Amino acid sequence: MQLSKKGRYKLVLVIFFILAIVGVAVLYCINWPLFIQAFQAYEGAFEVLLVISIRIVILSITAFYLFHKWFKQEAQYLSDIPFLLGLFFLILIFGKAIDLLWDLTFFTFNDDIVLIFLKFRFFIIIFEVAPLIYLGMEIIFFRLEDRFKKLKDKKYMNRLRSRLIVVIIIIESIAIIAGQNLTIMGLVLPIILIPSLLGIVYIFYMAYSLNRLTLVKPGILTIGFFLYMLSNIFRPLMQNILGETATYIIVVELVDIIIFLIIFLGLYKKSD
Repeated sequence: MQLSKKGRYKLVLVIFFILAIVGVAVLYCINWPLFIQAFQAYEGAFEVLLVISIRIVILSITAFYLFHKWFKQEAQYLSDIPFLLGLFFLILIFGKAIDLLWDLTFFTFNDDIVLIFLKFRFFIIIFEVAPLIYLGMEIIFFRLEDRFKKLKDKKYMNRLRSRLIVVIIIIESIAIIAGQNLTIMGLVLPIILIPSLLGIVYIFYMAYSLNRLTLVKPGILTIGFFLYMLSNIFRPLMQNILGETATYIIVVELVDIIIFLIIFLGLYKKSD
């Protein structure tokens, strides 16, 4: 029996979800003795586990809501807003699960292992923001339609967006691979993340001004993603003030929990 397009999309998402869970589980199994050791030697480890777990739950609810919304549509397209945002939140869930392991075990590793771990996490960040950038290109191309008539062809526009995303991922991947030490890697993250989030803030603001992306509330999302961008600047500042402590992690994660509740409010919209 041949699956429908909707059925194939569901199958691919389930397979991705299972593989991601297996991958994270393997990481935890490999580092399990260090993970347990952290609870014995690291003051505030339980609080770190609790606050990051709460954030993962919020991200999971948001991702489920978006994919549920997408599958309720009459037709599903990979360029749809609920799918792209759902993919961002889904990848972020596993990113935070890895962050939890990192937060509780990094102090046991030497610099070489830390560098490898950071590069792995940065690759995940690239794929986290890629759906947001892809979504944002729709708004940019909408502004350019009058100057470049080809952009009115949706198939052409989607092909162009896909190619541009691949180019961006390749360039960012080269930057990560080329990073030779922790200092350089510390500079790579803002280069990857801040411009992407700044672009997303601008794009949602444009969508709000132009009354586009009516499936969501772009005004609230503009505020939410602007705050998320600021939180990524706030993190290193708090790290310098509080050091690599449980208090630092708890404070920045609590701030992000509030921000993502605002973003969820921007994503939630009752059907007309």
